Amino acid sequence: MARLSSLLSFSLALLIFLHGSTAQQFPNECQLDQLNALEPSHVLKAEAGRIEVWDHHAPQLRCSGVSFVRYIIESKGLYLPSFFSTAKLSFVAKGEGLMGRVVPGCAETFQDSSVFQPGGGSPFGEGQGQGQQGQGQGHQGQGQGQQGQQGQQGQQSQGQGFRDMHQKVEHIRTGDTIATHPGVAQWFYNDGNQPLVIVSVLDLASHQNQLDRNPRPFYLAGNNPQGQVWIEGREQQPQKNILNGFTPEVLAKAFKIDVRTAQQLQNQQDNRGNIIRVQGPFSVIRPPLRSQRPQEEVNGLEETICSARCTDNLDDPSNADVYKPQLGYISTLNSYDLPILRFLRLSALRGSIRQNAMVLPQWNANANAVLYVTDGEAHVQVVNDNGDRVFDGQVSQGQLLSIPQGFSVVKRATSEQFRWIEFKTNANAQINTLAGRTSVLRGLPLEVISNGYQISLEEARRVKFNTIETTLTHSSGPASYGGPRKADA
Repeated sequence: MARLSSLLSFSLALLIFLHGSTAQQFPNECQLDQLNALEPSHVLKAEAGRIEVWDHHAPQLRCSGVSFVRYIIESKGLYLPSFFSTAKLSFVAKGEGLMGRVVPGCAETFQDSSVFQPGGGSPFGEGQGQGQQGQGQGHQGQGQGQQGQQGQQGQQSQGQGFRDMHQKVEHIRTGDTIATHPGVAQWFYNDGNQPLVIVSVLDLASHQNQLDRNPRPFYLAGNNPQGQVWIEGREQQPQKNILNGFTPEVLAKAFKIDVRTAQQLQNQQDNRGNIIRVQGPFSVIRPPLRSQRPQEEVNGLEETICSARCTDNLDDPSNADVYKPQLGYISTLNSYDLPILRFLRLSALRGSIRQNAMVLPQWNANANAVLYVTDGEAHVQVVNDNGDRVFDGQVSQGQLLSIPQGFSVVKRATSEQFRWIEFKTNANAQINTLAGRTSVLRGLPLEVISNGYQISLEEARRVKFNTIETTLTHSSGPASYGGPRKADA
């Protein structure tokens, strides 16, 4: 009995300690009396672009348990492969390019039969390829052989046969939403003429993140001279790629290469950053570009971790969930549309509305949301659980606004067109509306509305039935609608 009592006392003390430790680590995370439209707090410049990081210590992001990053990749820029310890959901805000990801343990399903220049010693060759791009399929060859072939550059070369192979490469374009598992290495290449802009949300509070609530990119190549300045205590520490931590001799043995090549893998004297400029052609195996992706049937068999579809486009109004020609459209992406989101526990919403169109007041029932403006401006109001207006103002292109779970929000476009992307911390986020045909007030009896607000039954009837839309409507009332600050309206 004494032993059981001691065990219970120890368990209680441990529970109190852990609770106190957690409270000390994340004190009053969601004590939000005021929200702000956020701009990037850190900019990491690189040779062919930059990485802009929002301050994840900001109370509203800390409350949501997420961090936010924007990648701007110039033409012919290559964002070198990296991975995170968190689930990541990205949106292509502008441009087009290529994306590759390497899922641990999965086979190389893209194969090429091009002939490479001999690399001297290796049966597979180590030179630069002169062959044409593969078609995504080919025969795997293991032997050596001399053969002649004319490449895309019109050059004749004799070399050892080498069939390059790698994991899946995809074309990406404006409107694509990309889901990425923790630990999956990912790279991007801008093969267009305009900048490729990708915004990403990292779910720091996810059960899959076993580290702390800091965004930690692990780079496989390149170096970041500025370091992870957003993590306390690392301001003066440049961030090197993970191969840099091993001795060259160990790398030489692991890759079966010479020590000099192993040292090059460490990028010790490389100050180009994590987005480099590709010199010359960039030939990787990829399928032909299609103007529209076909709708893929999902039967459960193909949706393995290696072949799971990880992208979907949200910029096609024909696939919108809500569409009104005079007002705009709203598209959602959840685990029913993209099954991989079931494991990431994230989802997204894409909105595009015309001037003076309004998204009816609503709240997220089971998720936090992070709203990023891709185009235009809007007047936004957010109300917390205390009934206080914690945000009342304009949001414009490039700004970020966090909307905690349960906080009610209304959006009204004040420019010719307002477009945004929302990332939500639930695979199947649900919204409830305050006004409209499917709203909470529409579901209440007239007597409840009349007595609750001290209005007549006729007034209650107007409150309940006057708005027939479900999501989008024309804004009504004077130009100063939405708050006391007329300049914002």
